[in-house]
Amino acid sequence: MATLYIMKCNKKQSYKLGMTATSAENRRQSIQNSIRREFGNEYLVNVCYVKEIENTLMCSLIEWQIQHYLQLKGYQRKWNGLTVKSNGSSEWFYLPKGIKQLKKYIALGFKYWESNPAPMPKDWEILKNGKIFKKPKKAKTPDFEKLDVFLKTATKEELRQLDIEGKIGDTGLKHSIRSETKH
Repeated sequence: MATLYIMKCNKKQSYKLGMTATSAENRRQSIQNSIRREFGNEYLVNVCYVKEIENTLMCSLIEWQIQHYLQLKGYQRKWNGLTVKSNGSSEWFYLPKGIKQLKKYIALGFKYWESNPAPMPKDWEILKNGKIFKKPKKAKTPDFEKLDVFLKTATKEELRQLDIEGKIGDTGLKHSIRSETKH
C-alpha cells in the first residue's frame, strides 16, 4: 500500500506532489519540520489531496509520470533553501491555476502511466519494494581555473590538500587555513 499526495505550504504558492509508503501525515510532519528548521516556525504544510494505491510500484510510476508532465511544462520549482534535505525539494510545482490544474495532471498520470510511460532517468533504479531510488550524484571536482572563487568556499581540509600539492602558493590571494581560535 502506498499513498500519492499533494501538499501546500502556507508561505509558498507551490504544491508538493509525492508518494509515501507510510502515512501522508507522517510525511507532512517530516517535511514541515525540515522546512521550519531552516526558515522558521511560521511555515505550515497542509495535505490537500490523498489517493491510496494498492501497489507501491504502481504508485511510484504514476507519481513519476505526473512529475514528468509537470517538468515538461516548466512548472517545477525547487525549494530555495540551502540546507533542507528531507523536504522533497525537487517535487514542488507552481501551477498558475492551482490545485484544480494539478488534479488534471494527476488524471493524465493515472491514464497514461502504463500505456505511455515517462522515460526514467538513467541514474534511477526501481527497488524490489516498488520504490524508485534516485542514486546520489557524484561530487564535482573543484575547477582550479576559478581558484579564487573556490578558495573562498573551500573547507580547511581542501585548502590543506591544495597547499600540500603547491596549487595555492602563488595565487596572490590572502587566505588562512589556521583555525580561528587563538593560542
